[in-house]
Amino acid sequence: MTNRKTKKKLSGDHLFGFIMTALVILILLSLFLFSDKLRRDDSNASEYTSNTEYSIDIKNEPVLGDKNAPITIVEYGDYKCPACGYFANGIMPQLEADYISTGKVKFAFKNFPFIYTDSARAALYAEGIYDKLGNDAFWKLHKTIYEYQNTIYADKNSQNEHKDILTEKYLNKTVVELFGKEKASSLKDVMDNDDYAKEVKTDYKQGKSDDVSSTPSIYVNGKKVYDPLSYDSVKGAIEEALNNGDTK
Repeated sequence: MTNRKTKKKLSGDHLFGFIMTALVILILLSLFLFSDKLRRDDSNASEYTSNTEYSIDIKNEPVLGDKNAPITIVEYGDYKCPACGYFANGIMPQLEADYISTGKVKFAFKNFPFIYTDSARAALYAEGIYDKLGNDAFWKLHKTIYEYQNTIYADKNSQNEHKDILTEKYLNKTVVELFGKEKASSLKDVMDNDDYAKEVKTDYKQGKSDDVSSTPSIYVNGKKVYDPLSYDSVKGAIEEALNNGDTK
């Protein structure tokens, strides 16, 4: 009697052990398959950009370079932003020489004013320039404003971010210097134009939906560059898109 009970108990232990072994194997197999998927997913990850691709409309935006260029770069910027000034003065010249002037890249700018009152004013004024005087005039003003940053933020005067510096007087004077009095006169009502204000708001709203949390935010073919203040990172994102045949 005792022997039969022992045999019964042993067969139950074996069954339990078999079930536990099978569960362990199943768990290990699941972990292996999951980790393999992660490795495969990670192999598609970029060193320079997020994997998320945003659909950014640049149809009515100022564009620098050949509009048929295979690579599209979009910047969301604030004219009062020192980091945007660094991008414009320190990175854009290299970008223009290496990629824009060679027809590989077209570069579009969208307004994302958030720092101070004159951020929105300068954005609105730039919209007016683009509408009234055209694409080339826009880029002249754009570069001039960012060059001016070298003076307003000289000696690390970061407090100037919250001072009204890009005044209407400064903007009017700059346009006269760049384009002459006759062309400047066409901009006399620019600050009261609701259409320009709407364009700025539209850019800002789209920036929010495109995960813009700081400026400059740079997108290469819709993918956000991790480090926009590093030329190597921007260049890496461009080369990656070119090598992958990822053209827009």
